Amino acid sequence: MGSNTEESSFTTFKRNNGQVVFRLLCHASRIGAFIGKSGSVIKALQQLTGARIRIDDAPVDCPERVIAVIVNLNGDGAGREVSLTPQEALLKVFERILDVAAAESDGNGVGDRVVSCRLLVNAGQAGGVIGKGGMVVAKIRVDTGCRIRVLNDKLPACTKPSDEIIEVVIYLLLLSHHCYSNHCFVFILHVID
Repeated sequence: MGSNTEESSFTTFKRNNGQVVFRLLCHASRIGAFIGKSGSVIKALQQLTGARIRIDDAPVDCPERVIAVIVNLNGDGAGREVSLTPQEALLKVFERILDVAAAESDGNGVGDRVVSCRLLVNAGQAGGVIGKGGMVVAKIRVDTGCRIRVLNDKLPACTKPSDEIIEVVIYLLLLSHHCYSNHCFVFILHVID
């Protein structure tokens, strides 16, 4: 597990020192399954994506944890080229969270449920998703069927004072959760990038 002070100078969605850092919220009850026994799942995700994945410590009373996905644009640090883009690495992490959620529902999958992902961004960056007059977020809604909200008050205790949350709500309705999540996230991440 990481700490909130490690790499705290990195800005979500920004390139800094050849790295891109994404932060997303995950319910604390899912973190164990996300990490896997002895860290096996998180290690496999890191191997697949070339990203470092860190779970930040959170206050005891906070029901959510911050997952940081750190992608080195110059390779994975072991001399290997990274085959996935930073956005694709984030999508793999999100897919794992969806898989954990599906497993929690007694193996019935996520079916016709509503699934949301909450990305942490620095205040002001969310404007790129909203766009002038709300045009960008309206296009995302039309193209994907997802609902996008920007939250900046009553945030969980694990967030920083400068954070806002971009919440992506996905209506699964018998379609693959990976299809909706990929389409929506790629669109958002290209807007912010």
